[in-house]
Amino acid sequence: MPKSAHDQRRLDGTYEVTSGCCSLSTERERVRTSAALNWHLYPPGEAYDDVYDEVLGEAAWDRQDIWDQGQGIYGFGWESSQTPTEQAEAYEVYLRAQQEIFANYLLSDVDTSSWDPRHEPMSRYGEGTQDATGVALGVYEAADGTQMLVFRGSYSHGDFDNILKWMKDWILEKAGDSVIQAWEGIGETFTDEMKSRKGGDLQSRCGMRAGTTLFTNMHNGDLAESVEGVSASDIKKYGYWPITKLMVRSLLPADRDQNLDPTIYISGHSQGGARASLVSMWLEKEDGVAYKTYSLSPLGVQCMSRQLAFLPGSSNGHDYLDDVDPYIRHDQITSYLHPLDIYALNDYQPGKVCQYGNSRFYDEDGTRGSESGGADLLDRFERIVGYSGALLYVDMFTQTPSRIFGQTRFWTHSISWMNVLFSETEFLDEDGETDGGCVWAEIVPESDPDNMCPEGDSDMACNALYIGLPLAIFLVVIIFPTLCCCYFFHCCCFKKHKDGKTHFEKTVVERMQTKKLGAQIAAEN
Repeated sequence: MPKSAHDQRRLDGTYEVTSGCCSLSTERERVRTSAALNWHLYPPGEAYDDVYDEVLGEAAWDRQDIWDQGQGIYGFGWESSQTPTEQAEAYEVYLRAQQEIFANYLLSDVDTSSWDPRHEPMSRYGEGTQDATGVALGVYEAADGTQMLVFRGSYSHGDFDNILKWMKDWILEKAGDSVIQAWEGIGETFTDEMKSRKGGDLQSRCGMRAGTTLFTNMHNGDLAESVEGVSASDIKKYGYWPITKLMVRSLLPADRDQNLDPTIYISGHSQGGARASLVSMWLEKEDGVAYKTYSLSPLGVQCMSRQLAFLPGSSNGHDYLDDVDPYIRHDQITSYLHPLDIYALNDYQPGKVCQYGNSRFYDEDGTRGSESGGADLLDRFERIVGYSGALLYVDMFTQTPSRIFGQTRFWTHSISWMNVLFSETEFLDEDGETDGGCVWAEIVPESDPDNMCPEGDSDMACNALYIGLPLAIFLVVIIFPTLCCCYFFHCCCFKKHKDGKTHFEKTVVERMQTKKLGAQIAAEN
């Protein structure tokens, strides 16, 4: 017998991801459609934070315990006592259910709607693979011609490389504090034990700074060779942004007759949510049109659009200010995010911010909520409050904070889980308002008098480490062997014997005496 409703859905092979999808007629339906289409743009069976690792035989992102509790969209429900064959069969049921959605959730306009997923560049990398480099965009067109442009979030290695160019400075300078603010923002206390977690991140911090510098150009060559109409220098300066504009212009040419434009909505998830916001801001500035935009679990864009994080210092000066205006509020953009979504807490949103999922934190008696991961999320999240951004994002040296952070993402950042919650009216009202409420984001002034944005300054401790490491290698490889040799030479040659003479002195004397004796013998002959 199934253990839970999640197991029943898994066994049935059906799940109503977003009730009412896909319709664009009301605000609630547009948000739900946006969530469903964003889920749809990820490769089948591999939606963000919903990835099954066939090599490890478990849900990725350290989420096996979450699956076992049945908290996933299709909690696998397997026990450790199950055989590999039984576990594989459970996964097949899970994958078949996802594919069922993949094929059938455009039911409302199935005969007349169209879904056109695109990937630029189309090179030797296949769309949807982790080796792909570029921008993924889906175009949904409803029966009446209304369109929604959907930007996929981070999935490929190139995506994660690009996101470092946006968020490295924020992660290193601001992410730790934003986690504390989020924790206190839901009414929890920043305890002394949490305060004691600060520090101890030198290796992770310096590793991230150095790694970002090394990897920022990793995909530039592939992009420059594969995309027509974008220069290699622009890609080097701006990452995916020139390609994003190129794709949008293929759909909305600059010289088009705007009077003939259909109704257009813009959306995206995670990094794609930030891209959707940037595109909306760009078209508002460039074309004078403010397209309604739904950014889901998006990275913020106010700070990064002013100064990109390509290099360790701030002297490079690259930004998006020619294309977007981060100094004003953009009323057409609404960001839907979970209050404990660390990714969406990176940087500031440019318009309205609607929080969802708050009602699941606590039961009526004030205890931590037992439904849909409420207690599990809070129990995990409190274990990472106080750590720096470097320790949360870099797991090379200290794995525990980043591992627990990864577990929290399922309930806070997963597009799959967002779809589950948005299917219920408890979280999303008819007018698009959420259980956590909607407010206008604070806009950071151009002068930034309160230092709300990261400075991107050089890290003196890391600089010392960068200088010290080559010096240490030089000492170990060159100087130390030389000193050892000299020491050995000194011990052997200059150590004094009982008669008060060193071995060197005795050797020189003996050689001089031998030479003198040789000369005498030669003279006598």
